[in-house]
Amino acid sequence: THGVPFLRFPKGRQILYSSLPRFMPLFQIRASRPTPLGASSPHVPKVLSSYLIKLSSRKYTTFAHAVSDNNIKHPYWITGFADAESYFSIRIGAKKNRNYPWTIIPLFGIELHEKDFYLLKQIQTFFGVGTIIHRVRDGKPSTIYSVQSIKDLQSSIIPHFKKYPMLTQKQADFELFCMIIDLMVIQEHLNFNGLSKILSIKAAMNKGLSSSLKKAFPSITPIDRPLIKDQVLKDPYWLVGFVDGEGCFYINLSRVAEVKRSTSGQIKLTFSISQHTRDLTLLNLLKNYFNCGIIETVSTRPNQGTFVTYKLEDILEKIIPFFKKHSLLGLKLLNFQDFCKASELIQNKDHLTDQGREKILFLKSGMNTGRSYHRS
Repeated sequence: THGVPFLRFPKGRQILYSSLPRFMPLFQIRASRPTPLGASSPHVPKVLSSYLIKLSSRKYTTFAHAVSDNNIKHPYWITGFADAESYFSIRIGAKKNRNYPWTIIPLFGIELHEKDFYLLKQIQTFFGVGTIIHRVRDGKPSTIYSVQSIKDLQSSIIPHFKKYPMLTQKQADFELFCMIIDLMVIQEHLNFNGLSKILSIKAAMNKGLSSSLKKAFPSITPIDRPLIKDQVLKDPYWLVGFVDGEGCFYINLSRVAEVKRSTSGQIKLTFSISQHTRDLTLLNLLKNYFNCGIIETVSTRPNQGTFVTYKLEDILEKIIPFFKKHSLLGLKLLNFQDFCKASELIQNKDHLTDQGREKILFLKSGMNTGRSYHRS
C-alpha cells in the first residue's frame, strides 16, 4: 500500500484513490470522515483502515434531482422562503442626462448558491416572470432570480405578497417598496420633487441610503419605518419555506466522540433557526408553534438570535414529524433525511457502538457544507 496516492479534501479529509471504482468520476467523490489525528504521512496509516467506509453506500447529489420533481404548489412556501432569502430594493444611480441625471430601478431578487439553481427555476415558474443569471463574486458562484419590470412587479410579485404577507420585518421593506412603485406608476420619479419622496422612503428601507446618495441629497429625512407585529403563522408551509432558507439540521459531536467510544451526551441532534434580533418576536412565535426549544443569543453575535432545539425527545416527537408531514423542497431536504437517519441510530442506541458511531460520523461529514454537488 505504500505510495498509494491520496486525494486531499478541505478540512483535512482524505480518501484512498485505489479504493475507488474505476467508473466513478472524481468530482462525485466526498471524503467519508475526517482524517485521524496524526495521519499526515503520505503512506497509508494502519488506523485508517478502520475509518474507510464503502463509497457505494452513499449517493452523490446532482443539482437537477436534489430538489422536488414537482413545481411549487404552496403559495405560503414562496412567502416563507422569501422571508428568509429575498430582498426588495430600489437602485438609484446617476446617468448622463443634464435635465434629469438620475435613474431609478425597483428590484425584487433572491440570490443563492449555484447549487440551488433548480429551486430558483421553480420559483420563476411559480411567478411566471423574472430572469435568472449566474454570477461569480470573489470566487463564489451564485444564481440570482430577479424581477425589475414595474409591469411584472405589479402583476405578479406585489399581489402575491399582499395576499400572503411575510412575517419578518422584511414585510416593512415590502410595504415601503410598494409605496415607491405607486409613485413610479404615476411618473413621480421623473421629477426632483418625486425623487425626494422616493429617497425619503428608500432611506427607511434595508440599510438606508448609500454614502454617495447621502452626499448628493444631504437634506433627505427618512420616513417612519412600519413596525411588523402581532404576526400569525397561518400556514405550515410558510414555516417549511422559511426553514428551507434559514433552518439548520445539525449533528453535534464532541471531540471525544470523534476519537473515543461515544456516550449519549457526546452526540446531539440540533435544529435551529437564526434571525436578526429585530425578529426575536418571530423566533418566540416559532418556539410557541413547535412548543419546544429555547431562544439563544451570544455575545459574539450581538445582533443575532437563534431558536434552537437540543432535547432529543422534542426532536423525535415534534421537529421530525412536522417536516415528514410537510416536506422541505430545497436541498435542505437531503440534510433532513440524514438527520432522520442519525436519529434512528440514536433511538436504537447504535451510537453507543463503534459501528453506529462511524455511521453517524459519516452522515455528519456529508451534511450542510460537507455535501458535494455536481451538475447532471
